[in-house]
Amino acid sequence: MVMPTPHISESASILIDDAGCARRLNARNVRVVDAGGGRGRGVFTTRNFLPGETVVIGLIDRLESVRTTDSIQLNWNVHALFEKPAVIINHSCDPNLAIVPNRFGAYDFIANREVLSGAEVTWDYATSEFECVGVSVCLCSSPNCRGAAGGFLKLPRDHPMLAAGFCAPYLRQPNSSEAESARPPSHLSLRNSM
Repeated sequence: MVMPTPHISESASILIDDAGCARRLNARNVRVVDAGGGRGRGVFTTRNFLPGETVVIGLIDRLESVRTTDSIQLNWNVHALFEKPAVIINHSCDPNLAIVPNRFGAYDFIANREVLSGAEVTWDYATSEFECVGVSVCLCSSPNCRGAAGGFLKLPRDHPMLAAGFCAPYLRQPNSSEAESARPPSHLSLRNSM
């Protein structure tokens, strides 16, 4: 018996279906509510997460031609607005999420320690931003608060995210269009295997 060939629409895409699945997972994993303390909205978990689990899958809404307060830097001259909920995740100098590149050209936000249901999730903006303009006054209240998100070069050399290799890959590469000062700190030059 010959099986009929299924009709495949030329407009259908596995990546589009995959993005729809990512949106459904995000909606199941987190919710956006007022973070309190004058910090605006925040992203809060709806279940427990273990270290290494993906909490939010980042999807790009649109690319920006310049850095904005809400954009996330993907490369030396590439900035993007991510879809909700990723664009709403607040900064912390002691975050419970780390970023890793994903198949959509964005970043996934993974738990770097156990995160309990109902907890606000945060990430350190300086792990993707060479120069951060989004948080000039930090409200994270963590014991190791830097006072502002700053940028990548302002991170201490022993910052846990850097020691674990959790930063945007472009930050580990020299930028030929930037001044010599734009080169990543030497302690990251050996971390090319993410």
